[in-house]
Amino acid sequence: MKKILLSSLATAAVTLSTGTYAESLFTYLDYGFGKVDVSSSDDGYTSLSGAFETSAGPYVAFESTEYGSLDVMAVGAGMYSGVGSQSNIFGQLQYVQVDIGRNDETGFRITAGVRTTISDRVELEGKFKYDDVFSDTDSSFAVAARYYVTKNFSVAANYDTAEIAGYNYDAMFASLRLSF
Repeated sequence: MKKILLSSLATAAVTLSTGTYAESLFTYLDYGFGKVDVSSSDDGYTSLSGAFETSAGPYVAFESTEYGSLDVMAVGAGMYSGVGSQSNIFGQLQYVQVDIGRNDETGFRITAGVRTTISDRVELEGKFKYDDVFSDTDSSFAVAARYYVTKNFSVAANYDTAEIAGYNYDAMFASLRLSF
């Protein structure tokens, strides 16, 4: 399934990048894959996320992430604002469902971040996530360096560190993004 998704995303990126340019900062699909270190044991990491701007200004955001045996699904809305000519700050509020073993919990997530372009093809992103899902709260921090191959297709190197349900998750992964 992952190979089909990856090849479909690559095909769509090549097809769409020849004549269409990304018109929006927060309308995209992003697929990430790599490794996660869960409290000193290595496991796989996959993520499918996206955002779609509405005509009113805010955007709808979703995420489905697999940290080894931990599954996280989130859906919600966000807003962004330009800061200077090259940067944007953004915030999101999402409903979150976490599946870890036999434990299923729901809650919410607040995200705050910044995206800035340092050249016409390179973008840096940092974000802080606060989750209130289990009996205590969890937080994570993520950074990404994204290279735009075309105006609407990019590759990125990502690092995400999180504490979820008492476990530390450190993920290093690559991602492919298709912007619309």
